[in-house]
Amino acid sequence: MPTYDITEDAPIDLAVVSTEATFELTDTAYDIVIDDLPFIVKVNNQDPYRRETAPYKKEQFDNSTEPGEQSLTGWWLRSQTSWHNGSGIKFYEPGTDYQHVSHRFADSRGVDVWTVGEATLLPSVFHAYTGAAGINAAVGNDGTNDVLVSGDANGILKKITLDANSSATTANYVYTATSYPQGHSGSDFGFTSVTTSGGKYYATCTGAIHRGTIGTLSSDVVFARHSATTNAFVKYAKGFIFFGENSILNLIDDSQGNTNAHSGALPAGKQYDSRTHLDSTFVWNDVVGGQTHIYASGNSGNSGEIWKIPFDGSPTSTNNGTLLPDLSSSSVNATLPDGERVNAIHFYLGYLVVGTNKGARICPVNVNGDLTLGPLLVETSYGINGFTERGTYIYAATKAKDSLENINGILIRIDLSQQFDDGTFAYAYDLEYESTPDSSDCTEVYNIDSRLVMVIQENGNAGELQVEHTTDKRSSGWLQTGKIRYGTIEPKFFRYVNVQCTTGQGDTIVVATIDKNGLENSIVTLSEGLSNQDVLIVTPSTKQEYMSFKFTFNNVTDDQDLPVMEAYQIKSTPATRRQRMYQYPLSCYDNEMDKFSSVFGYTGRAMEYIQRIEAIEETGKFVNVTDYRTGEQYQGVIEEVRFTNESSPDKNNSGFGGLLLVTVRKL
Repeated sequence: MPTYDITEDAPIDLAVVSTEATFELTDTAYDIVIDDLPFIVKVNNQDPYRRETAPYKKEQFDNSTEPGEQSLTGWWLRSQTSWHNGSGIKFYEPGTDYQHVSHRFADSRGVDVWTVGEATLLPSVFHAYTGAAGINAAVGNDGTNDVLVSGDANGILKKITLDANSSATTANYVYTATSYPQGHSGSDFGFTSVTTSGGKYYATCTGAIHRGTIGTLSSDVVFARHSATTNAFVKYAKGFIFFGENSILNLIDDSQGNTNAHSGALPAGKQYDSRTHLDSTFVWNDVVGGQTHIYASGNSGNSGEIWKIPFDGSPTSTNNGTLLPDLSSSSVNATLPDGERVNAIHFYLGYLVVGTNKGARICPVNVNGDLTLGPLLVETSYGINGFTERGTYIYAATKAKDSLENINGILIRIDLSQQFDDGTFAYAYDLEYESTPDSSDCTEVYNIDSRLVMVIQENGNAGELQVEHTTDKRSSGWLQTGKIRYGTIEPKFFRYVNVQCTTGQGDTIVVATIDKNGLENSIVTLSEGLSNQDVLIVTPSTKQEYMSFKFTFNNVTDDQDLPVMEAYQIKSTPATRRQRMYQYPLSCYDNEMDKFSSVFGYTGRAMEYIQRIEAIEETGKFVNVTDYRTGEQYQGVIEEVRFTNESSPDKNNSGFGGLLLVTVRKL
């Protein structure tokens, strides 16, 4: 059974056809029959028989403030000169109302799009450290350098100092065996969370909370204990230490301490305040300081919540007169949709950024500390695990598939300075740990000395740190445009692509087409000296409703700033099936004579035919046209009827009549 593409001509006519009776030719030699109305063609120099292509493009008036592609004629053009508004579009239609679509694209890997007017490769990452699974870390300062304080599943707590583009220097925080119950060691108490106040660290394991000075390796002290659980975290926020354990959130009294305790409940008097969720299955998982309030998050099953904690706690002598966060006055500030859980929260530039199992949400916060739950900006089935910030950007830790279906730990960069009318922000995939052929996940991300540090969990086993290189770029990356269809579903022939780029010796940019079935075909490899030239699109050669284009950057030179793409342009022509216009000058009298001198007609015939043709024109219905002179038969629509009353030219014509000029569009 044959199949047909939607862009192809229909194998059968789907329109309403003429229902008039079919004319049967008699002894009269008629020339033209329109439905059941026969005529003699009356051609003259003033009103000839004419057939021509029907107009298929309309003239457009350009009232834009600046000249552009819309000012040009001939080709259908689509160009792009910047990509700084990020990824996420399906169709590239800059003429639509969708904001900033002209500076957006569909997807990318390894390409830096954030400089206006150019796209180039992102920095590479280098391996700095490998530890046990379940690395948890936080940024602090040891008095000389910004460092990571890292704890892992083996109960090892380290200070990690990053070297320049090579590796990391590590040192263990030492604590004695007497810190653990008899018969146990550190491996029995893996760390689940680490936080810092800048110069001091706090780390919780499955049996205790540790505290120490970052710069003094021997100062690790156990200052509180809790029951053995994996649902425990510690977080420093706005000068206070919060400790979450299942459904209980505690505000810790940092002045208290009791050593040598790795089991049991958090001792009484070791916390200023606590909040127990009414749902005993609820698990707190994060706390962050906002501008006027503190925010806490957690989940119960598939239901995620974000709480707002005010500073209403009364100063007392026991807390040295400090105004405390009041957990007892905290309240739910946002509830996520059913099936969406909170993984991490982060506050930056007036927004609460929420990472969930389905993606990222950017939530504006008003002067009262209340947040508005933003739409899902980045939708990913892998979820968002953590955040850090740099400049106007937020970086989200997650994983994604590459073009070879490998699952890699990766960052998503979100530009908080570019918000669109629908409440979303510019974003694109950023640094990536290429874990081929294994799979990996980015579980945390940090900013140390303006370098991004990715915590990578590889295959669920080893944990490692991958650090942004300060000079070297990736060897390759790609950017894919939105689907180009010129605002119409009519088929087109995509003819030429022109790429403005700069490449070093040996560098290339490979241009590929992607058709509506997702089939990718490379059409040209651009190297030094091949910029800004029209390249014939040889594949696909058939007409297409839309196509997208993929640009793959390859860097093999010592110049790490190349290759760079500045712009591209696509040239196309419409592939719409052309229609024909036929103009018939018809003799229309009461009584007439054909070429064989056969007389026909009757009184009133001319006006009857004129009125019937006009009625057909008014309804716009299809008519059957038969031209006995050329042997053509077709269906069409009457576009115009014009009648000119004439006196009878000779004795063979009598009564009322004249020239009936009928224009038919063949369908």
